[in-house]
Amino acid sequence: MDLTYKILNTINHYGMFKRGDKILVAVSGGPDSACLIHILNGLKDRLGIELSIAHMDHGIRGAESRRDAQFVRKLAKSLGIKFAYKKLNPKRTKSKLSLEEYLREKRYKFFKKAGAKLGANTVATAHTLDDQAETVMMRIIKGASLKGIVGIHPVRFDGSVKFIRPLIETEKKDVVKYLKNEKIPFRIDRTNLEDRFLRNRVRNKILPYLAKVNPRVKRSLFNLAENLREDYEFIEEEKKKRKSLIKSRKSLHYIGLSDILLQPRALRKEIVREAFKSAGGNIKKLTFRHWKDVNNFIRTKKTGKVMDLPGGVKIRKTRDRLIFSK
Repeated sequence: MDLTYKILNTINHYGMFKRGDKILVAVSGGPDSACLIHILNGLKDRLGIELSIAHMDHGIRGAESRRDAQFVRKLAKSLGIKFAYKKLNPKRTKSKLSLEEYLREKRYKFFKKAGAKLGANTVATAHTLDDQAETVMMRIIKGASLKGIVGIHPVRFDGSVKFIRPLIETEKKDVVKYLKNEKIPFRIDRTNLEDRFLRNRVRNKILPYLAKVNPRVKRSLFNLAENLREDYEFIEEEKKKRKSLIKSRKSLHYIGLSDILLQPRALRKEIVREAFKSAGGNIKKLTFRHWKDVNNFIRTKKTGKVMDLPGGVKIRKTRDRLIFSK
């Protein structure tokens, strides 16, 4: 199947665009984003969309990063597309995030700000099927919940900004083949070959090894995420219907004990997570062990008991309530 047609099918399947949308395309200069901007530029009249380009220099590869930025700037100029640029200071302020998480956080903050400045209501990133497979495998290795294993969402909202992934059903090998056939230049980030990041180890070592057992392992991981997303979205909708179960008064957040005990376990967990977050807890710090302990606390512990959770959040059990506080 022609790659442009395949990507158009993805766009239509997930309802990524509507006519009149202004799309900010995140372009690093690498093969995936080079492919994305050229495909979207070829489709913009057919789709009735307007494009702009954003590029962030992470500041960790010196002269090579500067050349990437110059490459993307020239690309934007050659296509007649508005260009937004930011260089990040590689010296981090105090942060508990890993370098990879820190850079991602800064990158998406920049995309949202650049989109607002350029009047773009949607941000397109060049995540491929390979990226999805890597993400799912990383989450499995780390021990993620259902929310984690669904991986990269083809379409997601962050406030009023919509993030879309038009290449999410496209394999990297097809991207490279397209660029070669169309003689489209791109940049290579040599840090992708280094194994200091977990993603690179998954990409360069773990998935190739698993492919010896299942040559379609990346497609299998992608399908796993797609199937689980249906379950996740159902649970999210049911959770929204029960949001009113969490009450707040000053710095206290509480749930009726009978209300939480009546819920199916899958929803009970999500409601507890929301109450924990409302009390100022960091969801990423909650492990499966914490959930098992909380569930046991709800069902068996006596009135007046207190349980400690990460980040200084406490749960206190009264005769008819679970009270969350920090």
